[in-house]
Amino acid sequence: MPVTEIAMAFLTEQNKKRMVSVFLDLVKTDSVTREEGEIARKLEARLKALGCKVVFDNAGKKTGSQTGNLIARFPGAPAIAPVLLSSHMDTVTPGKGVKPQVKKDRITSDGTTILGADCKSGITVILETLAIIKERNLPHPPLEVVFTTCEETGLQGSQNLDFSLLKSRRGIVLDTEDPRGATVKAPAADRLEIKVHGIAAHAGMFPERGISALRVAALAISKMKLGRIDAETTANIGIIEGGSATNIITPLVELKAEARSHNPAKLRRQVKHMLDTLEKAAKASAIKLDGKTVRARIECRHINSYPNMNIPASDKVLGALTASAKAAGIKLEAKSSGGGSDANIFARHGIFTPNLGCGMWEPHTTQEYLDLADFFLCAEITLGTVIRLAGKEAK
Repeated sequence: MPVTEIAMAFLTEQNKKRMVSVFLDLVKTDSVTREEGEIARKLEARLKALGCKVVFDNAGKKTGSQTGNLIARFPGAPAIAPVLLSSHMDTVTPGKGVKPQVKKDRITSDGTTILGADCKSGITVILETLAIIKERNLPHPPLEVVFTTCEETGLQGSQNLDFSLLKSRRGIVLDTEDPRGATVKAPAADRLEIKVHGIAAHAGMFPERGISALRVAALAISKMKLGRIDAETTANIGIIEGGSATNIITPLVELKAEARSHNPAKLRRQVKHMLDTLEKAAKASAIKLDGKTVRARIECRHINSYPNMNIPASDKVLGALTASAKAAGIKLEAKSSGGGSDANIFARHGIFTPNLGCGMWEPHTTQEYLDLADFFLCAEITLGTVIRLAGKEAK
């Protein structure tokens, strides 16, 4: 049977029922960020039953998770380069006590929690891919499976992954919505934790002896380029905190901001602009106090959250994904995203992993749902891609 037909042929109704059953079991297993211990043990058992060798790294010591990242090896043709399949184990809140509701064409929660399809749908697709390959003895490359922790809090699991345990230089991440598209471009992101230090004074009796950190911050924000900067770059101030009473000139204001860009040079320029604007506002706050010139002070913690990802059109996995989607009657769209995923971190380490959609919609909300047709389509494309990467037609 040719590769163009094999995925659809082997994803039978029985396979689809198994996928739904596994997915329901996973979403009923609580795994909010840093509490992935139980699902990690469950996945370890499933992977070992499929013939994988499973290890955990020590990332949990750095992330505060109950467990490290799970790394499994599924043997394949030794002459073929290994391929990575990855998704994340953690979910956002409210994610405890999920009660999935199976409907005709989708699965939802009961409306009081998220569903957890982000990204237990991706995990399920990977498990089913391995199961079908084993049961049908299909040709495939050696596979390395990585299920990460703490993805939802700044990709902390993959940021602390022990990459010495991996040999793959290519693969697939399953962690977005539409299986008709694969994300191949994603921005780098920097986070800024800023403290504006002013000088406290009584607001009614001696306001001229104070420097309002709130006023300095407001002036800076009013001059700052934020929102959509250009086609590749965005910036935002998401949190501002400060002040304790109306009769005190505010001595401290804390800001939390971010900037993102597909172009690292533009990202650096945007961050510099934001910090320069704050410094100018601080300089403009200068007053004479007891014969000395004093001014507000800016303190900043600059965090490189994750690098950009830019997978070339010539990438072998992207080509296999495109061909497998075509075989399923779909034209795969190579997408550019405004957000990051574990694929960004893999790219930093020289592993190109297009991010394929797996049918989860409205993630991070209590309206989240799994579209079953998209879920099964993702499995067809993933299975077809892995078989194609074996480099020959399935007999």
